Amino acid sequence: QSSMPADSLASVVGELQGVLSKDVSNAVAQERSLLSERRRVFHRLHRQRRRRRGAAHAAAQESPPTFLVLGFVTNPRTPKTREWIRQTVLVPAAEVGAPALIRFVVGKRGLSPRDVQQLDEERRRVGKDDFAVVDASDFNEAGGIYSCIDKLFAWFRHAPVAYPGASFYAKADDDSFVDVARLASFLRPAAGLPRVYGGYLQYDSFVTEEWRHCGWSAGQVGAAHARRHGCPKERRVYGPFPFVVGALTVMGGDLGVWFSSSPHVAGLVEKGRATQGRPQHWDCGYSDVTLGYALGSANLSLSLLSVSDAMRDATYGAMDASRFVVSHHLRSQQMFEREAARAKAQPAWSPLLGECEAWPAVRAEAGGASAELQAAMRTFECCQQWKLCRLGPAAK
Repeated sequence: QSSMPADSLASVVGELQGVLSKDVSNAVAQERSLLSERRRVFHRLHRQRRRRRGAAHAAAQESPPTFLVLGFVTNPRTPKTREWIRQTVLVPAAEVGAPALIRFVVGKRGLSPRDVQQLDEERRRVGKDDFAVVDASDFNEAGGIYSCIDKLFAWFRHAPVAYPGASFYAKADDDSFVDVARLASFLRPAAGLPRVYGGYLQYDSFVTEEWRHCGWSAGQVGAAHARRHGCPKERRVYGPFPFVVGALTVMGGDLGVWFSSSPHVAGLVEKGRATQGRPQHWDCGYSDVTLGYALGSANLSLSLLSVSDAMRDATYGAMDASRFVVSHHLRSQQMFEREAARAKAQPAWSPLLGECEAWPAVRAEAGGASAELQAAMRTFECCQQWKLCRLGPAAK
């Protein structure tokens, strides 16, 4: 058997070593190149992150949190009403730089394909998205009989999360004209109060298993009397307690944050939604009362803010302020334009926050002798740690 000469074998080995050496060198060079490129990408991304953080910090310094976040609870099928509000509320607020964010509140549950299409068309026509789509029922679900109350609760749970840092979160019905710039100025004196719940105050009791009210009154004495004589004895009834009417509901930022994460509120919403489809269910007709019940039964101390002297209503004669921030129950474009003109024509006025009174020591406000009022105030189990504060236009 023949064998390869030694010199030929050495030559082949040498050639193989050269090839391998080149391959190794090339592999090492490629690896070094990849590592170098990775370092360059890393440093570039790091610089970009630093620039973005710097820009975000600068923007935060230039644009502090919005003072007021206001949601108009609306129906997807009423685009004309929203256009009236845009022209009489949103445009003037933008023109004067009001420190407010304004949204139209619609529910994402129960929207028909046509509803979704119309909302998209409205966004394109307006040229911006001024909607807040919340986790709630809307008109196409059972004809909307749950939508008002569902959107009310969903808005106050949504807004502090979606728009954090505001001093106040507010809700208005979409038949309300709101002078946004004046409302923001009006609320300034109350910004330091803890857990504000405010609006036009009324009083009621609540049949908890039937989701309906009993014992309404405009004042505390009447509410205590109505609770004793106007509510069913055989039912579980909570009350009396204060609530604010739908024209305008205001929560302080801290109360909004609590509301958005409260297990008490989440449980109430879950129970309310479970009644949908039953004969006795939570209902638009009692939405404002139900919100008052939710707060009253939460074992929470609040600053109850009465702004009764700064609100108007086209159908409720007691709400007839000449110096106002809200006008309610408007049914046409002409009515919105009339109230906007009336608001613009108001002489300048300043807000006045009176001394906040501890609930058991509240002085007479809506009738009843002092002793009778004090006896009535003791029947409000919800509110013994609350304070009642009155905010209105300063005397002329």
